[in-house]
This record gives sequence, structure tokens and C-alpha cells, in this order.
Amino acid sequence: MLLVVSGPDRVGKSTLIQEMKDELGSENCIVYHHGAPDPGSPDVFHKYREEVGNSPDGKHIIFDRGWPCTFILEQIRNRNTGHFDALIDLEIWMNETVEEGVLHVAQLRPWHWSAPLHLTEIAEEESSSSEWFIRDQYVTRMQEHKQYTEQLLDFYEDITLFPNITLTETTGGKEVVERCKNALRLSGF
Repeated sequence: MLLVVSGPDRVGKSTLIQEMKDELGSENCIVYHHGAPDPGSPDVFHKYREEVGNSPDGKHIIFDRGWPCTFILEQIRNRNTGHFDALIDLEIWMNETVEEGVLHVAQLRPWHWSAPLHLTEIAEEESSSSEWFIRDQYVTRMQEHKQYTEQLLDFYEDITLFPNITLTETTGGKEVVERCKNALRLSGF
């Protein structure tokens, strides 16, 4: 089973992933954490294929961010099309390769939930910057949070061929794992 956990920054993805890993059994899971794509890769989604291909059989794989994040943030931050053709190729490849099923998990929160965390982080990172610059960084993150959330929901609705569950409340790892297994069963896995 491949679980792709997505959501804006500072909404609790890493905490949720740790709880899911504990529920599935740490020895049975591999967690991959993702950031921006490597500019030297053959395509922006190459690392996902590589990680799935290199994972031992029988292990659950959890992506802390994955191709939905790359696709969406490429559009927002780099003002491009998100590499749509390569995304479709990746989804088809994942569908043919991951026998136990792929499921997207969205951890979404309203802006006010993570705003204080962003403000603290910006203040620490930009301690020598002026108030207007800190404010601009805060507003930029606020806008990205909104765009990311909207585009992630659009991705689930209009693009991906895999099922998803969307979390807007604090949900424990045990319940999320059960919901994931149930969603995959309903999809034929």
C-alpha cells in the first residue's frame, strides 16, 4: 500500500504520518519525505518512481508530500504548468506498479490553524528583516496555503486516478489507517 499524504505547510502532516507508521508497524513501513524536485532529474516526478522501485516488497510506503505537492507547487512557485503530461505518465505507472493500491490522504486545515506557526517561523528566519518584509512573507504564505488547498482538492476531483480521504480535523493514526484500508477495499484492493 502506498499512502501519499499531502497538504499545505504546518497543518500536521508529519505528526499524522508518525501515528500512521506506528499503527502500521514501524518495521513494516518506509516513509519518504519530499521537497522540491531535483533539477538534474530526468523529470520532476522521477524520485517517486525510484523510491517505489527501490522499496522492499511487502512494505507499506508513505510519502510525506508526493507528486500532488510537486505538481501544485511547481505551478504556484515556478509559474509553470506543473508538468501535467509527466504527472499523467507517473499516475499510469503507479497504477501498473503498486499492486497493493495507492491512496491519497489530504491533511487540510483553515489558515488560522497554522498561521501562528508560520508567523513564528518567519520571525525566526527573518529576524534581521524589516516589519514590512515579514508581513509580505506572511501574506505570501497565506496566499499559497489557500491556492494549495484549492488546487489539491481540484487534483483529487479532476486529475488523479486514485481514491483519497480528506481530513479537516485532528484524526488519530489508527482511524486514518482504517479509513485508508476501507477506501482501498472499496476501490477493489
